[in-house]
Amino acid sequence: MDYDLLLKNIGKHISLLPEEEEKVLSKLTERRFRKGEFINSEGEINRYTNFVVKGSARTFYIDNNGHEHIIQLAIREWWIGDFTSFISQQPGMLYTMALEDLEMLSLTYENLQTLYREVPKLERFFRILIQKAYASFQLRTLQNLSFDAEQRYISFRNAYPEMDQQISQKHIASYLGMSAEFLSKIKKRIVERERRLKKEL
Repeated sequence: MDYDLLLKNIGKHISLLPEEEEKVLSKLTERRFRKGEFINSEGEINRYTNFVVKGSARTFYIDNNGHEHIIQLAIREWWIGDFTSFISQQPGMLYTMALEDLEMLSLTYENLQTLYREVPKLERFFRILIQKAYASFQLRTLQNLSFDAEQRYISFRNAYPEMDQQISQKHIASYLGMSAEFLSKIKKRIVERERRLKKEL
């Protein structure tokens, strides 16, 4: 499994000494899941924080009517899981599932706490991750309140072009709060508009 990918991800925000990298690597667990397999489920305590090495996954909530609402999507080099359950070590309300065959490097809650003591600068890395996740969640909430469906999709496509290519239309639509059929109409409208603009040029 590609351990260097994780070290490069950490290196975007903090610098680790070789011996600190070794400590981090020694605490990692390799985990593999098949497409459609659950990584964590509602009612379970999420024991791991997960870094995607290969594949993609989604974290979602199922309401009382049985409708699925996607909270997070993740592809290569993304972190995913029920973060509220992981941080609190209490039973969660979310499911995380592999969208395709998935390879992850994971840290248990206990191992992460040990690393915080042995490699204190790692706390800064995860603080930055949490801050970015919160800022992204806040922006998404504001867009859901003020953007129409097409604006939400365009914003998503511009922010996450790789995810737009890799994740199915069905799951992107759920993440954006619309039906797959409606997203299909939006994409066709955008393509037609872009085609007209090219002709005019």
